[in-house]
Amino acid sequence: MSSTTPAHEAAQRPKRLPEIVADQLQEYILSNGLKAGDRLPTEPALTEMYEVSRQVVREAARLLEQRGVVEIRAGRGMSVADVSVDGVHDIYRLFLRFKPENFEDLLATRLILEPGTAALAATQRSDEDLTRMRETLTASKNLAADAFAEHLALDLEFHRHVTDACNNPFLIALSTPINESLREVYAEPIAYLSSLPQTHTEHETILEAIAARDPEAARTATLAHLGRVRDEAQKLIPDAG
Repeated sequence: MSSTTPAHEAAQRPKRLPEIVADQLQEYILSNGLKAGDRLPTEPALTEMYEVSRQVVREAARLLEQRGVVEIRAGRGMSVADVSVDGVHDIYRLFLRFKPENFEDLLATRLILEPGTAALAATQRSDEDLTRMRETLTASKNLAADAFAEHLALDLEFHRHVTDACNNPFLIALSTPINESLREVYAEPIAYLSSLPQTHTEHETILEAIAARDPEAARTATLAHLGRVRDEAQKLIPDAG
């Protein structure tokens, strides 16, 4: 019996012609420095360029649309899309909805990613970044104690401001879909709200370390905060674990 897994078999299979054309067209976009909104050659031009049928070009275009690389509109043809993290967010969201037990894996990813992000924010942050963090934390402290959705939104917004302070688009692209997924999977308002004072204190400690430009303190404070959240995962999402 072969020990080859389905995933391995998929990785080893030869690419279909539409996939090859999609890869070549994607490289065409990159090598020519095309930007969001730039129109691509027409379908007849692409069939001639790659010496394939119109059906192959259409399927290649659909593949690129699924990747979020292009937009296809009737009467306008194909143009370069504004690449965003929305597609990644959708994958994370579906992954957690179908398998909530993977929530702990998501938290483990945060424990790897966010302490380093906070450390970098401590060296890169601006005064405006600090102002946004403080305003978000203050807004949460001033909310009614039972305003679950608003508190959660501000909680995640605080973490987003920390990531934004890094001025690193790759970290932002990695962190944003994780935070957006958390917004949808926290299922127990009472458990979340009961630990809110502790969350405020932990956010304050992270903020103070970033304000002091102390990367190790920011890293340590973030590890402590996310470690506590991980330990409470079962309360936040009963189906997790």
